[in-house]
Amino acid sequence: MNVQAKLPAIAEAYPFPANAFLVQKLTADLFSANHRAYCINDLGTGKTRAALFAFDWLKSLGAVHKMLVISPLSGVKRTWAREIIRELPWLKFVILHGTKKKRLELLEKDVDVYIINHDGVKVLKDELAKRLDINVVCVDELAVYRNGRSELNKSLREYVKHKKFVWGMTGSPMPRAVTDVWGQCACLTPWTIPKYFTVFRDQLQIKWDQYTWKNKPGAEERAVACMQPSVRYSIDEVVELPPRVFNYYECDLSLQQMVVYEAMKKKAIALIGQNKIDALNAGAVFSKLLQISLGYVYTRTGKVVTLDNTPRLQLILDLIDGSPHKVILFAPFTSALKGLSEMLTGNSVEHAIVYGDVTLKTRDTIFGEFQDTPRYKVLLAHPKCMAHSLTLTAATTTVWAGPTTSLEIFEQANGRTFRAGQTQKTLVAMIGGTKAEQRVYKILGANEEVQNKCLTLLKELTTGEA
Repeated sequence: MNVQAKLPAIAEAYPFPANAFLVQKLTADLFSANHRAYCINDLGTGKTRAALFAFDWLKSLGAVHKMLVISPLSGVKRTWAREIIRELPWLKFVILHGTKKKRLELLEKDVDVYIINHDGVKVLKDELAKRLDINVVCVDELAVYRNGRSELNKSLREYVKHKKFVWGMTGSPMPRAVTDVWGQCACLTPWTIPKYFTVFRDQLQIKWDQYTWKNKPGAEERAVACMQPSVRYSIDEVVELPPRVFNYYECDLSLQQMVVYEAMKKKAIALIGQNKIDALNAGAVFSKLLQISLGYVYTRTGKVVTLDNTPRLQLILDLIDGSPHKVILFAPFTSALKGLSEMLTGNSVEHAIVYGDVTLKTRDTIFGEFQDTPRYKVLLAHPKCMAHSLTLTAATTTVWAGPTTSLEIFEQANGRTFRAGQTQKTLVAMIGGTKAEQRVYKILGANEEVQNKCLTLLKELTTGEA
């Protein structure tokens, strides 16, 4: 569909905000006009707001009553709740999270939108089934349900079977294989796929050896054709966006991280009160706070202590799976690289690692394969190891697992994808879970050097701002 085509009815009648993208309007039209639909737009094209616009429009017509949003846990607050508050504040919502008792109490509230994480649907399966007034279901990151044999998939499949409107959204419908779409279609449009997964696999792939299946010609096109009706816009079609988008992604800390973080804050406040801290050791203490936030902490002996950082790891994986192209993942501490690599390996994400101990020859090989071949979805790297002249335009998404405190490193690392030869829009995703991280990103965004402000930032801890 040409994004310059005549706007459909919803775009002519619905009071979209002035900052709404044309692609969002067209996506909202797809949702409002179809009882089952897929949005497989790129990351950064505004899928969340498009779904909210469509629901608000249908609700204003009296066609629907309430909506259940099923989202990754990392997105329930930072994405869905935030967008409702900012763009559609007249819609009432609750986040169904916590103990089952707490979730049930929240489910009893009379609101327009209920937001729940993927696993939460299994927890409240029976109670949700009784809520016939919830007749719109929007599944964010639908590719999570790619395994049609999982209990997660079966729970969703049963729940949405008789719902009036069911919409699925994912920027990466085939994160592992072309057959990933079978599980998703089994939930939304089971009539577009064969009843059995093995039949579908045989249609799209051929068995190469005992462990390997290879795609038949046209397999990707045939897989996407099963996800109909659908809309697919790439980020470069969102002409309203600037060439490069910087987004801050807020991530909750685990309980363990919060306890350790608060203990370090108290120590820093004590040192400041005793006038025992200067710019030099302020940098060390502030660095320790950032390590705790990231989840990998150096001890005095050089040992690395790993904290529970599950929310951050899941958010990183969500960003990777949502990217239509390759991804550069930066970790500002070498201590984090091993842990992040284990997470990627555990989720079958092909990646390469570059840090100080990797020889230049090996680095060159990795960079060449990443840029010029299909190999590696993710380049996991310490930002200091990225040469100023390096071109890595095969990637369009840069993810910061945590912030660096060097403005030069931050700018140069981000410049690997944003340079001559880049034909796509690019995204810089900055992950943070504390005020300290948020302040660092803010200073970096203002093109100011963070390292020289560590003492000031630490003193702000006494006011509770960091």
